[in-house]
Amino acid sequence: MAYFPMMIDLKDKPVLVIGAGEEGTKKVEVLYDFGCKIILVAKEATKAAIEKSTAFFNRPFEDTDIKEEYSMIVSATNDRTLNKHISELAGKNKIPVNVVDDTELCSFIFPAIIKDRDVVVSVSSGGKSPYVAQYIKAIVRDNMPKDIGLINDKMGEYRISAKQEISDVSERRKFLKAKLNDLLEGERK
Repeated sequence: MAYFPMMIDLKDKPVLVIGAGEEGTKKVEVLYDFGCKIILVAKEATKAAIEKSTAFFNRPFEDTDIKEEYSMIVSATNDRTLNKHISELAGKNKIPVNVVDDTELCSFIFPAIIKDRDVVVSVSSGGKSPYVAQYIKAIVRDNMPKDIGLINDKMGEYRISAKQEISDVSERRKFLKAKLNDLLEGERK
């Protein structure tokens, strides 16, 4: 099954992460880069996961940990029975859930991500092979302009002024394409 890619704004949104071993920590680090408020529940947690969390509860998961206001839930425990229970509770509460390394229990999956400021590229293998996704991610990253995030910021400025100054849509597109080419050419020098 192919998953539909969707970009959502998680800035300042609460996200529950249950478990903070190696995989849970990876998810916390990815979520942290998108500015969400990470609520971490774990019996044991890495220092990195704790530091990047808004709140840390050093204890086992409890059903009452799931609250309607969560934008998503990540279950990264090593207990499939518990993960299944968390997935079911999330489903009942209509909260998207990712159960690490168990696509059968997920309503969404984490793609391999490249992020440079607001430029985000994601690659998915539909959960079948993270190695395939990582392989493609490396190819894309190696072929992206080094400062694509800065270039994107500048293009955003050009776009705002072009919308105000150039009423003809096709002329505006030509102008913006030329500006992008100029910026990319400057990057190559």
